[in-house]
This record gives sequence, structure tokens and C-alpha cells, in this order.
Amino acid sequence: MSISLERARHLIENIYTAVLVFDKDLRLKNINTAGENLLSLSQRKIEGQRIGDILPGAGNFAETIERSLKSRQSYMEWGMDLKLPNTRSVIVDCTMTPWFVDDICQEVIVEMVNAHSYAKVLREENLITLHDAARQSLQGMAHEIKNPLGGLRGAAQLLEKELNGSTLTEYTQIIINEADRLRNLIDRMITPGGRQYLSNVNIHEVLEYVVDLMEAETPYVLDIVRDYDPSLPVIRADKEQLIQAFLNIIRNAVQAINRDGEIILRSRIKRRTTIRQHYYKIAVQIEIIDDGPGVPEEIVNGIFYPMVTGRAEGTGLGLSIAQSLIQSHGGMIEHERREDKTVFRAILPIQQRND
Repeated sequence: MSISLERARHLIENIYTAVLVFDKDLRLKNINTAGENLLSLSQRKIEGQRIGDILPGAGNFAETIERSLKSRQSYMEWGMDLKLPNTRSVIVDCTMTPWFVDDICQEVIVEMVNAHSYAKVLREENLITLHDAARQSLQGMAHEIKNPLGGLRGAAQLLEKELNGSTLTEYTQIIINEADRLRNLIDRMITPGGRQYLSNVNIHEVLEYVVDLMEAETPYVLDIVRDYDPSLPVIRADKEQLIQAFLNIIRNAVQAINRDGEIILRSRIKRRTTIRQHYYKIAVQIEIIDDGPGVPEEIVNGIFYPMVTGRAEGTGLGLSIAQSLIQSHGGMIEHERREDKTVFRAILPIQQRND
């Protein structure tokens, strides 16, 4: 069954990956929206131009397209470094496919995938498997945790009565409230399907609540810098689960720094992002940044796995639980070492996904 060039171009425009079409003179005939975004170029400005004019220094790229035209065969190139006009570069995996009309090779269709993004997708797929592994670990430990929580709460209530209205009851209330919150959280974790109680949540209120908890349990004054975007909209989420997720990450940061260390909490809007292979127009991005020594090199690739920890006294469950809870909201936690600082980045979608 043959297909017209016009029909082909219509199909190309609606493909999610970047697609460029070059004629036999290596002039650009068409580029879809994904291609414009990948290369930061506009079809209106570059249509009809030769490859060398569009991508200066992309000699290997041009040679491969020309080879596909002459040999009438498809070629694949991996890790091709393309220098863009704006001094930026992008590493792509390419497929060049000749297009025939009446057995004459008229054009070459070039499909590009951002190699970095593809590697990111593979990492995310691996992290998705952690969601189930972490949940199984939580379910196994939940029953063991609930019993001491009940005793902790009861002891705090008895202590509160003994304090008889003292200002110290502020701390017993923190113990009681946290025991209740953790008990409710555990009940939801061991419920089949991980039922969530969704409401409109202000992410800054969640972060400030967690900061209050950390300041109460830390024997010295924490240096915490807020860099919040006040325009962030509310998100539809389970507030208790988000509190637990960010408590685990921020506690991890507090344990990593010394008394003179600094923690930065940064919130931003993230537009047009892909999370776990789903595209979202808008999402919330929260970064927890500390100036500690960073994750030990030998465990950096497995920090979200259960039981992986760099501290002798650690359980290796904190980040695994945090990842599981954020993933249950359609989000993802990423880690990187940047400018001698450790960055944990949680991305949570605001709008419904566009499949």
C-alpha cells in the first residue's frame, strides 16, 4: 500500500520523536515539532537550507544521510554529537531511512532520539521496579512498627498529664501527633492498592511542617534557606504521604551535613516534562540541596533500593520509601551531585497526564 508524501508528512508531524526530512540535495524539507524542540530550531527559518547551514560542524551527520541516499539503505548512528547554532550541543541516536517514490529515492527521513533522555527513561524504568520492592518491604515491617508506636503515644500522653499544663506539652503533642500520623500512614501502606486520601495540598505547607519536625528533633539550630516560588499552584495529593516522603529526604540531608552545613529548599514550576514516560504540561519541582559530602560512590546507583545505606546506623529504607510515595503520585525523585552539593529533586505532576 503506497502513501503520499503529504500523508507521510502529516503522520510525521504527530510523531512524538524528532523527525527531519531532507531531499536528495541534503536540503531540509520538513521538521516536526519534536524536532524543533530538540534542536531549538524553527522550520520557518531553516526550511530549504542545507545541513551544513543548519548544523555547522555536523559533517558525520551529513555524510551518513548522503550515504543512505546513495546506497538506498537505512543506517543507524549512536551517540552522535550535534553542535547547535546557539552554542549548545545535543547527543542523539539517529535512524536514516530513504523514502522512495516510483522506485526513485527522493528524500531521507531522519528520526532522532535524545540519547540522554533515552538513558533517563531506562533509569526511570529501573526505578519503577523499586516502587513494588519498597512497598513489599514496608508491608513486611508495618506490623512491627505499629506496636511500639502505640506504646510511644501512650507514654507521651502520661507524660503530658504529669507536666500539668507546662509549656513542655508542646513537645508531647508533637510526639502524639506524629505517632498518629505514622499509624495512619502505615495503615494505608498495608492496605491493598495503597489507598490514598487526596486533597488540595500546598507543597510549601508540607515542607514547612517537615522543617518544624526536623528543628524539634535536631539538638542544634539548622541553617535552612527557603527559595520558594510563591506562584506554585496547589496539587492534588495525599498530604500525609508527601509529608513522609519529604521528611525522609530532608532528614537524610540533615544527617549529611555538619553543624555549620546548609540546606536549601527550592520550589519551581516545571513545564513540558516527561515523567515515567508520560508527558505533562506542568509539574511542581522541589529540590532539597545540602552541602554535605554526598552519597558514597559505591552506593550512588542504588540509593533508592531498600536496605541500601551509607551510614552504619541507617536502615536503608528512607529514600526507598520516599521514592515509592512520590511514584504513587505519578512523580519521580532524582539525585545528582552538582557544584559540590547533593541535590534530591522531586517532580510531581499538577495536571492530568497526556498519554
